Amino acid sequence: MVKLTGSLEEINALRHEDIETMYELMDTFYDNMTRENFLNDLNKKDFSIVLRDDDGIIRGFSTQHIMHIPLGGELIHGVFSGDTIIHKDYWGSAELFKIFARSFFKYEEQYGDFYWFLICKGYKTYRILPTFYKSFYPNYKEETPGRIKDIIDAFGRFYSPEEYDERTGVLCYRGVKDKLKENVADVSKERLKDKNIAFFVERNPGYIKGNDLVCVTKLSMSNLSARMRRLLFE
Repeated sequence: MVKLTGSLEEINALRHEDIETMYELMDTFYDNMTRENFLNDLNKKDFSIVLRDDDGIIRGFSTQHIMHIPLGGELIHGVFSGDTIIHKDYWGSAELFKIFARSFFKYEEQYGDFYWFLICKGYKTYRILPTFYKSFYPNYKEETPGRIKDIIDAFGRFYSPEEYDERTGVLCYRGVKDKLKENVADVSKERLKDKNIAFFVERNPGYIKGNDLVCVTKLSMSNLSARMRRLLFE
């Protein structure tokens, strides 16, 4: 596999040709993707992690937005990851996660508690959480604590108050929504043996239509396993 090199770039510094390549990547792997919706979403973000091959061609990216969400008289601080894609030929690269960790874990020093807000349209995205983090919500092992549920709900309402279902913790979109193409990340009977994948499907059965499960984890070195700390920071 060709090595990818990642960088964190401000949205307003991206070149036109970079943005076109990013859109084409999304359109390759998602149904119902439109340039207008892609650009509207992109312009709401602060940064993008951009992954390039040895020829400088973008093979993956993940848009990021720093958020300060009101909750009961205080602000909850975190980063929201929006459109994210890595070309199938480069699955297995850890470069995206390294750049993300080195860019956003440092905010814990500034804010104390700093969260990662992640909306999961497919099981591969959800599986990032148990792979890297000791504690994340929701999960199959335990009920989500009240404080964390409040944070998830605050983000869901902030993101789309008319489409967020507090009962399920799912963003149930109205009308046509972009979704992963068939055979990109299908859930087979074999994959359902993984308890994390089975939980994701149970909690978000509408994933096949493009619905998103709202998830959260704390971005903290102490929330990473020793193995992941070595992978991401050493």
